[in-house]
Amino acid sequence: MKHFVFFLFLCMCAFGCSPGGDGGTGQAKPAKSGPVAAPAKPKFPELDNQNVVAELTSYGQANPETIILISTRLGNIKIRLHEGIPLHRANFIRLIKMGYYEKTEFFRVIKGFIVQGGGTQRPGMDIGNYTIPAELSPKYLHVRGAVAMAREYEKNPEKRSASHDFYIVQGTRIAPGELDAFGVQQQVKIMPEQRRAYAKVAGAPHLDRQHTVFGQVVEGMEVVNKIADLKTDKGFWPLESVFLSVKVVN
Repeated sequence: MKHFVFFLFLCMCAFGCSPGGDGGTGQAKPAKSGPVAAPAKPKFPELDNQNVVAELTSYGQANPETIILISTRLGNIKIRLHEGIPLHRANFIRLIKMGYYEKTEFFRVIKGFIVQGGGTQRPGMDIGNYTIPAELSPKYLHVRGAVAMAREYEKNPEKRSASHDFYIVQGTRIAPGELDAFGVQQQVKIMPEQRRAYAKVAGAPHLDRQHTVFGQVVEGMEVVNKIADLKTDKGFWPLESVFLSVKVVN
């Protein structure tokens, strides 16, 4: 490359031209501006359980977006994030803008239940070691299309969410009698909100009050169904990968 630049310079001199000149007319050309510096990448402090609330609260105030788009080889899924679940919304937006979800995949697929994404078999980005305080709300249930965060069950009495693994509910239809039987079995009171919701749409009511729901699919449930139809191994990992590309829309 250096030889080419030197040769080009010799040619220009031979023809009476100079770099940045006007070809010998004697009139100087306007000076060209130098290369534009690339905008600095935003810094993302590493999160832990001590600073997670303060950092996500601040980040959420500065990044109020609620619409995101998941693109896959099977189609697109548009999700509206719930403003009333501020920490989980902020965390999801933050991970998207970090580029964390790019080339992750749906790694747990159970037809009639959920499709779970955000994981990968390859080394990924280090986002810190943290969990998110639960933001459970009877307003947001595990109805069809609900988006919620996974969590550990052992040694997690506060039901804190995982930092990045999320799932989308496909669910099944729940008869009123089945809902009551579930309440008796789990020794929980069936909420009026649950009766109204699951009378209309499919869902997974046994996850209510256990996982934080922070969004809802508004377009693309047919894509969720396609993912749920995929053949999997014994660990529910799809035999054919479905990678994610996720962006913030608005």
